Amino acid sequence: MRDIRKQILHKITPFIGFVLFALALAIVYHEVRLYHWHEIKAAFLSIPPRILILMTVVTGLGYIVTSFYDYLGMAYIHERLSYPRVLLASFLSFAVSNTVGHATISGGSLRYRFYSGWGVSGLSVAKIVLFCSLTYIVGSLTLMVVGYFSLHEHIAFANEKVRHSVALLSWVSAALLAAWWIAILFYRKPLRIKKVSVALPHPLLALAQLGVAVVDLLLAGLVLYLPLLHFIGISFDDFLVLYIAAQLIGLFSQVPGGIGVFEGSFLFLAAERYPSSKLFAALLAYRAVYYFLPLGVAGVLLALYELHLRRVFQSAVMKTTFSTIKIAVPQVLSALLLLGAVVLLFSGATPGASDRLSWLQYFVPLPLIEISHLVASMTGVAMLFLARAVQQRMDSAYYATIVILVVGILASLTKGWDFEEAGILVALLILILPARRLFYRKSALLSLDYPARWLVLILSLISLSVWLGFFSYRHVEYAHDLWWEFSLSDDASRFLRSLVGISVVAFGFILHQLLMGSRFAFDLPNAQELAAAEKIVRASSETTANLALLGDKYLFWSATKKSFIMFDVTMRVWVAMGDPVGEAEEFEDLIWHFRELADRYGARVAFYQIGQTYLTLYIDQGLSLIKLGEEARIPLRTFSLEGRKTRNLRNALHKQERENLSLSFLYGDEIDAVLPELKRISKIWLKAKHVREKRFSLGFFEPTYLKRCGLAIVKREDQILAFANLWPTDNKQEFSIDLMRYDPDAPNGIMEYLTVVLILWAKEQGYEWFNLGMAPLSGLERHPLSPLWHKIGNTIYRFGTEFYNFDGLYQYKNKFNPVWQPRYLAAPAGLQAASTLLSVMGLISGGLTGVIKE
Repeated sequence: MRDIRKQILHKITPFIGFVLFALALAIVYHEVRLYHWHEIKAAFLSIPPRILILMTVVTGLGYIVTSFYDYLGMAYIHERLSYPRVLLASFLSFAVSNTVGHATISGGSLRYRFYSGWGVSGLSVAKIVLFCSLTYIVGSLTLMVVGYFSLHEHIAFANEKVRHSVALLSWVSAALLAAWWIAILFYRKPLRIKKVSVALPHPLLALAQLGVAVVDLLLAGLVLYLPLLHFIGISFDDFLVLYIAAQLIGLFSQVPGGIGVFEGSFLFLAAERYPSSKLFAALLAYRAVYYFLPLGVAGVLLALYELHLRRVFQSAVMKTTFSTIKIAVPQVLSALLLLGAVVLLFSGATPGASDRLSWLQYFVPLPLIEISHLVASMTGVAMLFLARAVQQRMDSAYYATIVILVVGILASLTKGWDFEEAGILVALLILILPARRLFYRKSALLSLDYPARWLVLILSLISLSVWLGFFSYRHVEYAHDLWWEFSLSDDASRFLRSLVGISVVAFGFILHQLLMGSRFAFDLPNAQELAAAEKIVRASSETTANLALLGDKYLFWSATKKSFIMFDVTMRVWVAMGDPVGEAEEFEDLIWHFRELADRYGARVAFYQIGQTYLTLYIDQGLSLIKLGEEARIPLRTFSLEGRKTRNLRNALHKQERENLSLSFLYGDEIDAVLPELKRISKIWLKAKHVREKRFSLGFFEPTYLKRCGLAIVKREDQILAFANLWPTDNKQEFSIDLMRYDPDAPNGIMEYLTVVLILWAKEQGYEWFNLGMAPLSGLERHPLSPLWHKIGNTIYRFGTEFYNFDGLYQYKNKFNPVWQPRYLAAPAGLQAASTLLSVMGLISGGLTGVIKE
């Protein structure tokens, strides 16, 4: 029940943010309902250029200060990176996360891409993200407490309701701060958050952390205070308490960027004392300068790389910088596309400039103006959905975005000569044009999955534009005739008609997503699917693909049904067994779709026992690699029993031949006659070994599976002594065996005999390789500076023989003089990788109890 509640909470959490966003819109409407949109617009345009320039300068200083969040985070995890690198990663991360929200996801993923490329481990990056979040929260709480308790008697609150709200927030902040500093000063043990252990910063580092956060918040507040001071006479002390309170509410609402919630909270706290139109105009300027302007700068910075200006920057530092910037391009372009969509939607929801329309009518007929207004609004909605596809690097998104931007530019010009928004879209077009090679995923737009947080973000922005439209035209009395009035002055009618277009496009996309989501079901493959999978498996070059024929794993198919991923599901992670199987050109898109589907269900993905061929596909997913061991593959063209190295194998073979043993093969229905005897041998073997059937990455005794594979039987006269099922490939690239069982009364060395005879047979049949399977924990680095996992693995390998004979298995396989090839686990970084590995062990052993018993 606890797990079910967690799943339900995970699904509804994004929609809680949407409810808070809607509540914030209601508050904003309540506070500014007495004003016309023209008054707010006029107030916004009245802000002097010198104040806007000063706001921009302070914003720049603020983002420099925020870089010390990351710089101190590096000191916290005992890592060293040059300050220019930290500044770059910090600026891009904050520029995106401040606007898009979900800082741990958007900013965290950017930090992971940058810092992991510079040698910082995934767990350390996670600690930096946590450190930055705590820095901001501690600074905010401190300013809230200091500001309130030193000034509350002098602050003229609007009413008692506001006074009590601020007082409650201040006392809660004080309690949290007291707990924080008590822990910093007196509790030196690491804190445990679920299964993660996190050390508290040293008191001196905590003080530095506080100082950076306070300066950052003061500068950020100053960006809003400057336009407010132009409109109203509010002291900075009074302003700071209201500002921090609104920021905290926006932060904890989890609404992307706190948009709407911050503005609504600030208006709620201050509107009864000051003119709402002036407050709202200042808030709009603050949002544009402190949030949208840095995002645009980040986009320009990324465009420098994409326009191949590296020749201007020949230093090694700059080359490294620009090569690293490349990985952040799609995310920043996605955020900029959201910004462009908001510009189109807001423009369509507000009255046009009457002087421009009067001039435009001489060049553009009225029907085209009306159609352009509708197209511009629908284009804005389409851009909201395209932003997700751009973030996922889909090739179809690249071309669709170019087309949509061109349409938006033309529509902006023909609907009201809105050259400002057309200029923004032109800038976006210039930024995305040179980035073609970054959009490499071959996929259709309609096949893309949208997580709940993305749908909530899209609905929030659309709702905000609709609210803005109704607010702008609230003085127009509604009548049915409005829908059919067409003239230059009928802005309200154009808004109503665009509302229909927006609704059709938005709910059409969302309905498509709901229908797509309902098609997936967790059903194990039926006989027909296994038959289709068998054809693909036989055409594969890797024998491990035969594990799909067990029928114990789910199959995730490509759109063409020519490729699949076999996987199993635990509570928190979907584990794929090996690399995808089928057409190699489909693998990249297949892996992305697999991850997107898992994300919709709130799960992570991992890939177990993958080879070297497709490692870049998993790295592009942001997954980290853990070496599990090495796989022994015998090159059959050069294999021979002649010579000193294989003398023991040759002697063992001759010894068993003197026992009158013989090898035969059975396929399909031929196996039915011997199944009872094979089942008896299998049960005796399991009992003698004190083990139970493994699953997932190993075969188990299942008649249908054995009949699909075929069997090699070792007999002495008519008595079956041992058997193994066969893993062939049609292209003769590889041959292997999976399930190996023998009667305890059989002669010693019978399995070695079976292996040698099958190797010689496979060579005679023209196979290239014979796969002996993996030796766990073999081949790990033994250098003193090797990764921690390698040190742990080597320790288990050396001293874990009581639980599993790692070295014995390696030495047995090494007798055949194989080529050792590494096998990896691709999983989320840090402690999640360890929990994923534990989940895999549970799948193999039939649950965690099986792991403990083994």
